[in-house]
Amino acid sequence: MLGGQTLGIDVGSTATKVVLLNTDSSWEMHEWSSKDDLWSNLRTWLQSKDTQITRVGITAHGPSAIVIRDGDLCGRIIPWHEPLPKDCERPTQGAHQLPQTRAWVPSRLAQWETEFGAIDGGIAIQLKDMYNWELTGIVARDSRSMRGYLVKSHLHLPEEVIGLVNKAGSELSGIPEGVEVICGCDDLTAGVIGLGVQKGVVFNLANTSEHVGVVGEEPIDGLSWLPPLGSLPALTYNATLTGFGTSNTDRDVEVADLVRVFPPRELWIGGGLAMNKALVKRRNAIFKAGSEVSALGIAKLAQRTPHAVIFGGGKVGRGFLAQLLSRSGWTFTLVEAHQETVNTLQKHGGWHTFNLATQETEWIEPQGVFHTSQDLETILDHADLILTSIGASHLQFWAQEIRNSLCKRLEKGDLDLILAENHPRPAFAVRQALLQNASEEQEELIERRLGIAQAQVLRSCIEPLQTQHPLTVQIQDHWTLPLDGDAIKTDFSIQGFKKMPHFERELTRKLFTYNCVNAMVCYLGHLAGYEWLADAANDPRISAMALQAGQESSAALVAAYGFEPSEQKEWCERALAKYQDRTIRDPIERNARDPVRKLGRFERLIGPINLCKEHDLPHESLLVGVAAALQYPGAKIEHSLPLGEAHTKLQSLLTSESI
Repeated sequence: MLGGQTLGIDVGSTATKVVLLNTDSSWEMHEWSSKDDLWSNLRTWLQSKDTQITRVGITAHGPSAIVIRDGDLCGRIIPWHEPLPKDCERPTQGAHQLPQTRAWVPSRLAQWETEFGAIDGGIAIQLKDMYNWELTGIVARDSRSMRGYLVKSHLHLPEEVIGLVNKAGSELSGIPEGVEVICGCDDLTAGVIGLGVQKGVVFNLANTSEHVGVVGEEPIDGLSWLPPLGSLPALTYNATLTGFGTSNTDRDVEVADLVRVFPPRELWIGGGLAMNKALVKRRNAIFKAGSEVSALGIAKLAQRTPHAVIFGGGKVGRGFLAQLLSRSGWTFTLVEAHQETVNTLQKHGGWHTFNLATQETEWIEPQGVFHTSQDLETILDHADLILTSIGASHLQFWAQEIRNSLCKRLEKGDLDLILAENHPRPAFAVRQALLQNASEEQEELIERRLGIAQAQVLRSCIEPLQTQHPLTVQIQDHWTLPLDGDAIKTDFSIQGFKKMPHFERELTRKLFTYNCVNAMVCYLGHLAGYEWLADAANDPRISAMALQAGQESSAALVAAYGFEPSEQKEWCERALAKYQDRTIRDPIERNARDPVRKLGRFERLIGPINLCKEHDLPHESLLVGVAAALQYPGAKIEHSLPLGEAHTKLQSLLTSESI
């Protein structure tokens, strides 16, 4: 489920905070003393709210000693701040680098064993793991929270869902039964996530004990260092030895000493003490979050990131669809049929887009790149959206190849398929291909749970210059992808995706104006000897003929669909202006290829001609375009047209002085 709220819970040493995080990144917080019961306070608060919680993440103070054995809590909870008895000091284990300035998990567990005997078949966990167990009945832990204690079982990544809130957990907490619960992480890491710290920035988490550190760098002698784990980056940090009872001056001095360990950089601050503006100013820090910082961070970690699968690693797939997804916070996987392209993308890990208008470069990185021969069932299993930009001629074969894997995904719930293709009726073609030879069960799933929406691609995405990396996609500064809103099944939200009603006519309008004008320019331009589309579109004779063809097509669109004549006139002029833009170095060969499809009955030239015939409207310039297209290598049409006068006009045009 893409919607809903995420609940973040931070059980601190002095206060417990809970945050409800909405999908639009807004949030609200409630807190109470950690001396008071967690679940009863949470239950009371949730009962006063109208919530739609879909996931829960919990963080808590540590390192503690807690043991679960045979489904029961054994002994007592030994917290991090208790004095450590003599003879309980133990060295740390594993990859964590932890100075022996405090009692880490091995020492706390040694303390537990002195009180209650050997752990034996018990499972050592942290406080947040105990709360997760109370909600789900599942024992889980992450290696990072088990500071310096090497464990091999019941391990999960912090962002991983370990189970669902069961009936007992729901009655205990007030969280609805069936809500997903992630493994969670330590409160330090949660605070760093809550701050939104970028690599290289120094952070100051100002809570009961303060932490100062940096993200994603190598260990520094004398400081604690946590290796990366799952989606969590490495952390290098140190903590103050003083507590809340210490004077502000002493605290400031100690924090300043910790900050000096790192090169001069920005200092980002968050936590309970950061609510004091004077303290933030004294430390020359940048305020990023208040007392909510760790609760907000664990909620962000738990917040489900929507995931899309893009079929087609060409210029539109990488230079438009992927960029819009990435900018909206979606992760995505790319699936491509060309093995060499797959190999190259896997090697480089991503690509750049280069905005021709602003000269800005943006790095786009997929979660994975796969060949179409790989396990599509696994690839689609967690898809929240599927998009294609594979070329219209491949759609039907692709649909039949993907049907079984797609239906497996549909068994889990509704799904939308967005077709970003230059095809007159791509949704109809794909639906027909999916239903052909499908079983009754598959037919039922496709009809009931699959939304198939066609889209209009109005952005030019072209090859890189020789001076640019071969994977770079040069893009037009256009950020809207109109699509068929009536066909959508799910409630996804992606910046730039414009869901429109009555979209069939909008797709026809785009095909019969933008693609029509494009065809006129590229086929006339090819015969005139031009290499680049913009050069041909700026030729006065070609531009006049292309605009006249667009106006003929527009007159038919106005008659057939009721578009406003003035608005349709602007569409034609915008289309021609787009192709006249010399900053877009688009080769004619790319635009003219596949002429057999482009001369199809419902396509960009013959489609408008037939519409003109239906409404008894002139279409002489469109016929000239067909005559020009038929001279492109490999071109043919299935039926005859009266092209005698068109050929004469074409020859006259080609022998004119301007050409």
